[in-house]
Amino acid sequence: MSYFQIMPSIGTLIILFSTYLFSTQCIAQPLQTIVERHLYEHFSVKSAQTDINIVVNPINDHTNLKKCSKFDIRVPSTLPSGGRISMRISCLSPKKWATYATAKVSIYSRVATVKHPILKGTVITANDFSFVRTNTSIHKQSYFTRPDQLINLIARRNIPTGSVLTANMLITPKLIKRNDTVIIEAKVGALSVRTQGTALQSGKKGEQIKVLNNKSQKIIRAYVKSRGHVSVSR
Repeated sequence: MSYFQIMPSIGTLIILFSTYLFSTQCIAQPLQTIVERHLYEHFSVKSAQTDINIVVNPINDHTNLKKCSKFDIRVPSTLPSGGRISMRISCLSPKKWATYATAKVSIYSRVATVKHPILKGTVITANDFSFVRTNTSIHKQSYFTRPDQLINLIARRNIPTGSVLTANMLITPKLIKRNDTVIIEAKVGALSVRTQGTALQSGKKGEQIKVLNNKSQKIIRAYVKSRGHVSVSR
C-alpha cells in the first residue's frame, strides 16, 4: 500500500478524462510502482488540500517486470463511488504490449458535517456544521469545504447528526421575491449609479430577473446580488 499526502484544495471531485503518455529512463522499474506514481500525480492535480491514499492491486510478475521506455496509461474520466478504478496500460516502446491494472483511490478532505439534527426548512448557520476529515471518494454528490458555501442555504429534508452535507440536501433561497422593492445598480467604468425598482420576478443569487425601474418605468433585466439588491452587470 502506498500513502501519499498533498496540500493544495477542494470541493466536489470531478476528474477529467486523462491519458498519460510519457517516457521513462527507469525501464527496470516495476510497473506497479509506475502506475502508483502516475495515479498520485493525476489526483494531486485534481484535488486540493487533501490526503490521497492509493493502493494498486498486485500485477503478475511477468507483466510487472517487463521493460518499457514509453507508457500510455489511461485513467477513467471520473472517480467511481468507492474509488475503485480500472485502467489500460500500453507500452509503446521498445516493444508494444498492453495490460490492465486495478486500484483503489481514497481522497480525504475536511468537509462540512452535521453537528446536530437539522429539520426540513431550517436555514443553515455556522452552528449547524463542523469540518471533519472524510473519505470523499465514497460520495457521489457535491460536498462543501468552506462555510460561505453553506450559510443561509435551506434544508431540503430532515438531516441526521453526522451526515456529510451535500448539494442534494439543500436549497438555495430566493433572495428577492416578486413585488419586492429593490436597489438597481448600474456600473459604467468607475462610475456606479443606483436607483429604486420593483422586482417583477423572484430570484436566487446570480439569477437574472425582470425589474421595473420605478423612475423611468422601463423594464430591465438584472442579476440578483443579495437580498434587495440587483445589478445590471454580473
